[in-house]
Amino acid sequence: MPIVVQRPLDHSGSTLIEALVAIAILTTAIVSLAGLASVAVRTIALTGERTAAAILAAQKLEELSAAPGPLSPSPPDAVSHDAAGFVEYLDASGAIVGSGDAARSARYVRRWAVTALQADPSLHLIHVAVSPCRRAAASAGECGDARGTVRLATVRSGEAW
Repeated sequence: MPIVVQRPLDHSGSTLIEALVAIAILTTAIVSLAGLASVAVRTIALTGERTAAAILAAQKLEELSAAPGPLSPSPPDAVSHDAAGFVEYLDASGAIVGSGDAARSARYVRRWAVTALQADPSLHLIHVAVSPCRRAAASAGECGDARGTVRLATVRSGEAW
């Protein structure tokens, strides 16, 4: 006995609906992946910026730690605000670009503070902070982005080496 397959009476248009649903699912997936790619690119850029800031902070910390003789004490807020003698504006490669109008081209600002420890005044705390230079307006005086700041600290003897 032969098998007889009965077909539904009307299948017209069902292929078109299936194709539209598949396209909608594919479009949603592509848009989601594009959003993830955007976040990944932004994260990679911020990571590179923070890595460079950490290297610049470590370089200054090593320089100050190895400096011969006693270090000059800094104002208390030298790490968060520009204090003469305790701030440097740097380009993307870490070269000092200067201050004033020359600092407008800076990519990073590096600030440091040197303070005697209360527990033992013969020891000094050296605190270095490096921030990406992002000015909100062209007239803004100081640059620095607190969210992207890298901070390093160490203690060294205040005695001459």
